Amino acid sequence: MPKVNKRKAQAQSKAQAIRKEEEDKDVESFEEKLKEHEVEEMSVEEEDDNDDEEEYILEKDDTLLMEKLQLSDIADLFELCKTQTGVRNLSVILYMLLRHVGLPWGTIDDLLASIGAYRCKTAHKSAKIFVSGDFNTFTEDNRGGKQSDSFYDTYPELEMDAKAFAIQGCSQKAANFTAGHLARFIDDKYYEITQSKKSEEGLVRSEKSCRLDLRRWRAKFQPNSQRPYFEGHERADVVARQSRLAIPYCETMCAYMP
Repeated sequence: MPKVNKRKAQAQSKAQAIRKEEEDKDVESFEEKLKEHEVEEMSVEEEDDNDDEEEYILEKDDTLLMEKLQLSDIADLFELCKTQTGVRNLSVILYMLLRHVGLPWGTIDDLLASIGAYRCKTAHKSAKIFVSGDFNTFTEDNRGGKQSDSFYDTYPELEMDAKAFAIQGCSQKAANFTAGHLARFIDDKYYEITQSKKSEEGLVRSEKSCRLDLRRWRAKFQPNSQRPYFEGHERADVVARQSRLAIPYCETMCAYMP
């Protein structure tokens, strides 16, 4: 075997040292990338844990909503939307949605009727027209939202009287005040202000509209009841009962205070 030249041997040794140094760098780089990947995985796991927590919070919120949600709430919101969108379009979209999720015809018909929407037979006809693609026919019956001025824009003094009447009615001990009482008060007051002959076709402002009035004035409705109430305007007997319960508690707390 021929003897290796000294200069060549030094060059080979240097080349091997360089390769080893590069390999060590590659290993270090790989280890750094591996650590970064592990950190990213931990971050993803933490995000997943946060997502689970958010889902849990949403589930709790949904439970709270379903405990308070009543059909009358849906009816009130539907009544509000009618004044801006029109009853037909709202009825059709609700009908199509409920049919899409597979609810029976009879169940849908009862739901639509209970909130004041078009019944299934009428909504079905309009839905067929829309789904068929005949958009012009669907929109030519332009029964849109309310075009006239607000009732109370025309009679602002009537709104003040109606609100005062509602607060007084909710504060009474009997606690039998309803939106129907407000509707009849507004009807009488309207003809008193306008000095016009009373119509036999119905109330000038429907009971459903009066429910919206009460909500707009910050009234709340008792669960499973049609009776509204105003916070800060509780009935005298309720205030007295709360006071009787609160006074002994305050006295007990004061006795333990230094």
